[in-house]
Amino acid sequence: MNQGLGSGLFLSLICMAITVLAGVALPEPVLASDVRVSASVSSANVSVGERFTLNVELQSREPRNVSRPELPVLDGMRYLSTVPSTSTSYSLINGVAQMTYRYSYTVQATDSGAYQIPEVYITVDGNEYATRPITVVIGSSGDGASQRPHAARSDRPSIYLDMELSEERPVRGQQIIAEVVLYFRNSIDVNNFHVSRSWQAEGFWREDLNESQTRRPESVILDGISYSRAVLARYALFPTRSGELSIPSYAIRASIRQSGNYRNERTPIFDGFGRQREISLETPLKTLQVQTPPLPPSGGQLISALGQFTIERTLSQSRIKLGEAVDVITEISGSGNLGLITRPDFDYPGSFDTHRPREVINRDHSAPQMAGTKQFRDVLIARSAGTFTIPESTVLIYNDARRRYEPHVLPELTLEVVRDPNARVTMAQTDEFRLSPVRGSVSWNREAPDPFYASWGFWAALALPLLLFIWGYRTRQYRAKLSTDEQFSRYEQSVTRSLALLDETIPGTHTKSAYRNIYKALSNFITDRLGLPAAGFNEEELAEELRGRNVETPLCDRVFRLLKKSATIRYAPNPTADDAAEDIAEARRLISELKLQL
Repeated sequence: MNQGLGSGLFLSLICMAITVLAGVALPEPVLASDVRVSASVSSANVSVGERFTLNVELQSREPRNVSRPELPVLDGMRYLSTVPSTSTSYSLINGVAQMTYRYSYTVQATDSGAYQIPEVYITVDGNEYATRPITVVIGSSGDGASQRPHAARSDRPSIYLDMELSEERPVRGQQIIAEVVLYFRNSIDVNNFHVSRSWQAEGFWREDLNESQTRRPESVILDGISYSRAVLARYALFPTRSGELSIPSYAIRASIRQSGNYRNERTPIFDGFGRQREISLETPLKTLQVQTPPLPPSGGQLISALGQFTIERTLSQSRIKLGEAVDVITEISGSGNLGLITRPDFDYPGSFDTHRPREVINRDHSAPQMAGTKQFRDVLIARSAGTFTIPESTVLIYNDARRRYEPHVLPELTLEVVRDPNARVTMAQTDEFRLSPVRGSVSWNREAPDPFYASWGFWAALALPLLLFIWGYRTRQYRAKLSTDEQFSRYEQSVTRSLALLDETIPGTHTKSAYRNIYKALSNFITDRLGLPAAGFNEEELAEELRGRNVETPLCDRVFRLLKKSATIRYAPNPTADDAAEDIAEARRLISELKLQL
C-alpha cells in the first residue's frame, strides 16, 4: 500500500512539473491553435510626462468574433483614452493566411520608476486570452535623452509630412485608406496649417473621409526620439486601372514655433528663441502596383462590389392585394467601393409589372473608411392573384481582405396576392326609362329657317382673318425676340435642345458616351432655364442654384444624384445598356418636372 502511495505521489509530481513547464512556455491560455494574442509598447524607456502607445494584437488564420480588450489598472501610468484606435489587416505568406486585429491605446507616464503593465484580457469566440506583462522604465523629466544614446544620430527632420497607405499592393477597385500625417518633435508647437495646392490622384476614384473623427496627436518613438503624430487628412482611394499608379505629393503651409533656441542643419527653419515661422511641407511621391482581380467563379452574378460586405434581400410585405405595389429590398452593408456597386438582376414572375428601382446610399461619416449601406428597392405591382415565388439568387462579392470572391446566396421569397373583397364591379339595371310606340295620327310641321347671322359659321368666317392676323403678328414678334434676345432664346429652346440631345443618345453602343450626353443635356437645361453661364458650374453648385429658385428638395436631390453619377461614370466599370436607358428616361422626367417649377 505504501508502494502504491509512493507511485501516486511520484505521478502527481510529474504532472505538476509538466504543468509548471507548460505555464512557462505558454503564459497565455491557448484555446485554439491558430489564435495568438500579444501586447507591445512603442517604447519601454520613457520620461515622466511622456506618452507612448500600448498595442494589443490578435492573429488568427480566419476571421474571429473579437471583443474589445479589458484594460488593467496601471501604476505610474495612466490611459489618455480608453477608446482604442483599431485596424484589421490580412496577409498571405507562403500560402498561409493570417488575419491581424490591432488595438492601440495612448498611455502617459506619471511617476518615475520601473512599473509593469499587467496582463490584458481579450475574448475571442467566447474564449478568454491574456497577454504577457510588460515592464516599462520611467525616468524623471529630462532623463529621456540619456536613455536614448542614438537620438542625436537620427536622420529624421524635426518636422515632416508623410502619407501612410493601408495597402501597398491593392487590386483594381480596392479601397485604400490614405492618411496625411504630420510628425514633429515635442519641442515644436504647430499653431495652424492650410493646404497650399489642390490635390488630385489621377487613376483613382476618391472619397473624402475628413468628416470622420480624426485621432488626436499621439506620442511615438522614431529612431529613439519622441515625436508627436497628427493625422491631418484622410481619404479613401479606389484604383480604376491595373499597373503602376502614382499618388502625387500633398503639400501644406504650416505656422510653427520652436520652444527653444534650435537649428537643424537638415531643415534649418529656426534661428532664434521661440520665433514663429511659416514653412512648406509635402509628402513624398507614392507608387503603387495595382493588381488585376482574379477571374470570378461561375454560378453567380457580379455587382462590382469589392470590399467586406454582407447582402440580404427582403420584401416590404409578404401579402398584398391585387393591384397593390410591393418593394423588393436589396441591402448591401459594409466597407469598400460602396458608390460603385450596381443593382443585382432578379427573375420576377411574369404576372408582375416592374418599375424603375430606387437607389439609396446611407454612408457612415463617422467611420474611418468608406462604409455604410446601399439599398435598391424594386417596385412590383401585382396583376393576378395567387402565390408567387422570387427564385433564389447568388451574388459574388470580392473580399479584399481574403483576396477571393465570396458567394452570397439570397434565399427565395414567397409573395401572396389576394383579391380585395371590397372591390366589386356591378352592372346597374333600371326600369325608370321605358320606350313605347306612339299611336295615332302624325302631323309634320316645317319650321321657318334661322336668319344668316344666327349661324356660327357666319361669325367664324368674320373672326378667322382677325385671328390669323393676330397669330402672324405674335409669331413675328416671337421670332424677332428669339433672334435678338439671347437669354430669351436660351430659355425658350432649353427643353427642345436638351430632349434632342437625349434623342440622339444610343445607350446600346457606347454607354459611357451616353452618360456624357445625359450630363450635358441636364446641365445645359438648368443653366439655360436659370440664365446662368453655360460653363463653370459643378453638380453641387447646380443643385444649390435650383434650391435657391425654390425647387422642391427631393427633385434637387434626384438631379444631383444623376449629375454626380454621370460625371463619375468614367471611374466605374462599364455600365449596362439597360442602366443607361433607364438613366436617359430619368433625365427626361427631370427635365419635364423642372420645366413646371422654373
